[in-house]
Amino acid sequence: MAVAVEQLQDTHKALISAVQAGDWEQVGELDQLCRTLVQQAMAEPDRNETELAEVLGSLSATYHEVIGLCQAVQGRLAEELQGVQRSKQGAKVYQMFS
Repeated sequence: MAVAVEQLQDTHKALISAVQAGDWEQVGELDQLCRTLVQQAMAEPDRNETELAEVLGSLSATYHEVIGLCQAVQGRLAEELQGVQRSKQGAKVYQMFS
């Protein structure tokens, strides 16, 4: 197994753990590392195409899940922001009549 592919598998596992823990800063760092490792793996002349395809397919599936999770979090945050804005508007109306 090529070194970059092994590192990519290890980084993929760490990415999954960071996502499960909700550590978005770590997710960002691991994302950058994954990108670098994918480039390195693709540049290796002795790479195992089948093995690399499996790792990339698994990584792709993880990214699809992460994107879905991020969209769900974004939706919840948007709802919370709307609630805060409504509360702020209600407070302004209350202040006008008090």
